Parts: sequence; C-alpha cells; structure tokens
Amino acid sequence: MSRQGEQDIRWLSGYRLLAAILVLLVIIATLVGGYHRHRDQALATSLTLLGEQFAERMQRLHGRWLEERRPAQFHTQGQVWQFSERGWPLGLAPLITPSSDCQQLWQSVMGSSSLGNLPLQFRGMVGGCLIGAESHWLHYRFADGRVSPWRAPPGGAERG
Repeated sequence: MSRQGEQDIRWLSGYRLLAAILVLLVIIATLVGGYHRHRDQALATSLTLLGEQFAERMQRLHGRWLEERRPAQFHTQGQVWQFSERGWPLGLAPLITPSSDCQQLWQSVMGSSSLGNLPLQFRGMVGGCLIGAESHWLHYRFADGRVSPWRAPPGGAERG
C-alpha cells in the first residue's frame, strides 16, 4: 500500500473515532437529562404522598383533641402535644423554635425526617410549617390542618 493510502486510512480512522465519541457524548447527555427529570418527578410524588400521610395523622390528632374537649395541651403516647386555638397540632410541648417545633412535629407522627437518602428541611412560618427537600415543599397550616404543595421559595418565611 502506498504512503498516501496509509495516511488516508489514518485520517478516516480519526474521523470515525471522533464521530463515535460525539455519538457517545450525545447519548450520555440524554441519559443524564432524563435521570434528572425523572428524579425530580419522583421526589415531588414522594413528598406529596408523605404529605397526605402527615395530613391524615394531623386529622387524627385533631379528632382526639375534639374528643378530649379541646384542651390547650393533650397527653398521648408519652408525649405532650401543643395545639392551636382551632385544635391543630403546633408541636410537642414545650415549644422551642418554629423550625425545631416543625421538625419535632413531623418526626413524632412520621417517624423519620428524611425522604429516602435526602434529609428533609423544616422551616417555621407565620401560621404553619414548611417541610421540603430541594425545590419541593409542603405547607402545613395551623388554622385548618391542610397540607398543600408550596411553590414559592421558602426564603424569608421564617417566623420568630
């Protein structure tokens, strides 16, 4: 084979290698993008389902509060619960800080403060609690016990 033919084959091999690398990079980028999209959707769904369980347990405590004729504090399962004037749990007595009260409230009824391997964050705010992970948040309202998705960024929501 001539020298020119060998050089052409090397160039052609180089172009093939470059094309293979580009195709591989496109495949990797597509897989990474899909992973992040699905992970985000799974996180949102998991947090919503946990929020529904939390709301159900808050409703049970509210019902027990009504049965006990609306005490300011309610003793059950070795714990003392502090309630709002409308009968929705605020936290375990004595109340400390809004964020730690929210975390104690969640842990006492849900048993864990993580979502899989992601730790949950807790923020107290006027009239409720924010519970979330990454960009997904739930809002628990002391006025009516509702738990709903919270879309606004939680910065500045802290109450004193």
